[in-house]
Amino acid sequence: MDARTRRVVGWVIAIVGAVVAIVGGLADQIGLGGEGPDEFGGKQVAALVVGIVLVGVGLAVALWRPRRAEPT
Repeated sequence: MDARTRRVVGWVIAIVGAVVAIVGGLADQIGLGGEGPDEFGGKQVAALVVGIVLVGVGLAVALWRPRRAEPT
């Protein structure tokens, strides 16, 4: 995989993670929460954690630069 493709894939992963985290955090307000309007349930916590992890992985993939081999 070349550097440009890796960056694009990383940014897509990060954006998907941000969307998952936002939906998980705002599930009650947008009508997806099932525990009640003022309760932050286990599924919301799981979605928030998964989203944050995806953002981190995506940024790591997008911004990671391999070391260049030093000439010998």
